[in-house]
Parts: sequence; structure tokens; C-alpha cells
Amino acid sequence: MPVASLLALPFASAAFSAPPRTVEIAPGVRMPIINLGGVHSHPSNYSAWLRLGGRGLDSALMYGDDVQVAVGDAIAASTRPRRELFLTSKVPCCPSTSLTHWCEWYEAEYARLPAATQAAIDARLLGVAQLDLVLLHWPCDTFEDTLRAYRSLEDFALAGKARAIGVSNFNASALEALFGAGLRVPPAVNQCGFSIGNHNSSALGRDFETVGKCREKNVTYSAYSPLGGLTGVDVLSNPQVKAVAAAHNKSTAQVALRWLTQQGIVPVTSSDKESHLKSDLEIFDFSLTEQEAASLTQI
Repeated sequence: MPVASLLALPFASAAFSAPPRTVEIAPGVRMPIINLGGVHSHPSNYSAWLRLGGRGLDSALMYGDDVQVAVGDAIAASTRPRRELFLTSKVPCCPSTSLTHWCEWYEAEYARLPAATQAAIDARLLGVAQLDLVLLHWPCDTFEDTLRAYRSLEDFALAGKARAIGVSNFNASALEALFGAGLRVPPAVNQCGFSIGNHNSSALGRDFETVGKCREKNVTYSAYSPLGGLTGVDVLSNPQVKAVAAAHNKSTAQVALRWLTQQGIVPVTSSDKESHLKSDLEIFDFSLTEQEAASLTQI
């Protein structure tokens, strides 16, 4: 999708006085507008996130058993009832051409198991009876394999073991193909790497076209690496981002996250520092103007 077309899409302005804290991803299923992730090599402080007011946690079977257990322990130790928290996880389907290291592990551990079985194993590691959202982590090597895995997740959801299902790293074409197959449970979310800057990587859905396709299909677009770690842009030091941050007396990270949430995009941030987590949650007391948002979109 061209930048000009994206800018024509609805964008919350400074006049929007009550920013939403959740987004409805499926009938009766509301997801926090900001969530905390983390992987084996860079785990986050999940307990601090929940203590500070965060409600959404994001994980994946391939992030490692230690991460899954840490996320589950944070949920179990939280004073919040389980129903007030939102847990997203992912099961692997592996395009071996681009993720060789991950796929070697996947082939050894999970490749022969149906996606629903992988999700059930994941839920046990997390210590929960039901996942709020489970995603297919990548498209598979072939569309037939992708569809087989997704249909298995449909079974998982229809059995009441997940409130919603979706995909991750699907570009516009992959999403269109999936919908064209006829689905019992449409994907509620597509989680891709996305931030201010460098929106030209279509292979894994990190582009405006995929954002537009999600809106067309009523799929919530979620952004991992929202501060630019995977985009090749130093978002936090970008002069335009710094100028907008100074105008609002906010950090560049807060501006980067607000740029996403005002578009209805759900960021998945990560940190083990409590000060960073607190800052990430303090993004709802200001709004970017349409002009500011447009300038950031053009980066």
C-alpha cells in the first residue's frame, strides 16, 4: 500500500480524548492495545509488567520452555484474576528456506505434531487451561502445509481451548490465500515486525500493503519490534521522532508506540527494566496530531 493511501486511513488525532486500552479482535474478545513479549535470549520482566498495570503477555513455543514457564509463573503470581489478563502464544510452522537454525530445532521437536497438539503442549508449559490467542508463527513451506496447520488451530479454538486464533509473519498475499481457502474461524490477528521507518519488507508482512490487507479483512495488525530493532531504522535516535517527542515531553519510545496504537496497531514491546516497562505503559495521556503522524509515516 502506498504511503499516501495509508495516510488516508483513519488516524486518531489529538482531539481523541479517551484512547482505547483494548481492541476487539473477535466477537467478545478484547486484546490489550499494548503487550509484553520476550524471547530466550532477551526475556522480559513479566511480573513487573503485570504489577505496573500491563495486562497482555506475548510468548511462543519456540521462545523456549524457560520463557514459557516464566510467563506462566508471572500469571500465577499475579493478584489479577486470570480473566483480566490476556495471553498470546504461537506455535511453529517453519519456512526452512529463511529460518534454518529455528527450523532444525522445530524439525527435531515438533514438526510431526499437529498444530493443535503443539498448542496444547504450549498451554501446559504456560500453566493455563485456555489461551486467549494462539498464532501460527510463520507460513509453512507450502500453502497446503500452512492450511493444514491453520485448520488444526481452528479445531483447537472450536474445542474451546483458545478464545481466538491468528497468524504471524503473513504478508498480504499469504493472508489473501488463507482467506480464499474458506475458513471456519478467521484469523483475528496478524503479528508482524513493524515500526516507524523502512516499511518496504513485504516477505514477512512488514509493509503498508499488509497493514491495508488486514484492515480490509478485519484482521487486527500487531507489531513486534515496535522500536525498530528489525527495521534497520534507529527509531529512538531519529531526528523527526525526537522532535515530536520533545513537543509532547515524552520519550522517543513512547512516541513510537503511540504512533502504532493510534492506528489500532497492537505493539508487542519487551524489556527487563522496570523503568522502561513503566514508560511503555504511559502512552495514553497524549495523542499525536495528524500532521505529526504523517511526518512519522513518511520516514
